[in-house]
Amino acid sequence: MTTIITALILFGIIVLAHELGHFLVAGWVGIPAEEFSIGMGPKITQLKGKKTIFSLRALPIGGYVKFYGDEGNSDDPRAFANAKVWKRISVIAAGPIMNFLLAILLLAAFFAFFGVYENSTHIFEIVEGSPAEYAGLQAGDKIVSVNGIQVDVEDQEKGIEHFRKVLKEEGDKTLKLTVLRDDKAHEIDITPDYSPEKNTYEIGIYFGRLERMRPLSAIGLAIVQAGRLIILMIQLLGSLIFQGRGINEVVGPIGIIGEIGKAVKSGVKDVLNLAVVITLNLGIMNLIPFPALDGGRLTLLLVEGIRGNPIDPEKEEYIHFTGFIILMLLMIVITFKDVARQWF
Repeated sequence: MTTIITALILFGIIVLAHELGHFLVAGWVGIPAEEFSIGMGPKITQLKGKKTIFSLRALPIGGYVKFYGDEGNSDDPRAFANAKVWKRISVIAAGPIMNFLLAILLLAAFFAFFGVYENSTHIFEIVEGSPAEYAGLQAGDKIVSVNGIQVDVEDQEKGIEHFRKVLKEEGDKTLKLTVLRDDKAHEIDITPDYSPEKNTYEIGIYFGRLERMRPLSAIGLAIVQAGRLIILMIQLLGSLIFQGRGINEVVGPIGIIGEIGKAVKSGVKDVLNLAVVITLNLGIMNLIPFPALDGGRLTLLLVEGIRGNPIDPEKEEYIHFTGFIILMLLMIVITFKDVARQWF
């Protein structure tokens, strides 16, 4: 139940941000919105505003903003279809942009409240059931020497590399560690385990520590990190579309809920990280130039801007309807694969 509630909250926030982008920019450029909906399908409840109906619908698979005159059957200059091309482009692009902004906000909150992981010879985490746990090592311990050779505590990166080198070269023997705990030195003997998958010896520790950041610094780093993630996701998407790489790893709503369940068990930090990934994915996917997606609408608007004449409304509606059907069929296939992964 906790997983379902968390999933609904996450999806609700991410969809709300996306649709709010469309809604706010439309208001800014003077295009009225008739309905602002979170969810699809049958209406659960609604609130009537001065100009817009705000509704909550039964199926948590998206949302939409219905603009006045978006079907091209009105002569009113305020109608969406009659608005200048740049205004319509701004409205459509605002949805994905808001997803990117939400990711930056979530990352900044993470960096400010939980901190940024920095390499350090302090032990950040102990793996359960590992040699480190059995030997008595604890999170927060600082490794100062291995087999009597001092680890470079001034240059953290160099110190960690030195430790890993010793572990690789002498991991089949018992290691003698000197660690600082509460400013007191402790001598600990530990015998590493060999990992066939990684072809190396391990004792079951993660180096590093979390350092909280000031708000402005957190926002700056969040922008950089979001940019890196967007580039990485675009590269992965390109490999998927043009080379078919990772097609078996594609997941739909059921698969995402499964990942949310794992994140919930791990804690708030993992939930926040997953929310960042989901909202960035939604923003990127919506910019794909495919009918029924924001990217498809942007493509048609760019064509209209170049040729100077709008595309026939009936043809455009047919294009988007066809795209929607293809997307629904694709969603059914992905959902079937999600179910197969869970039960077979």
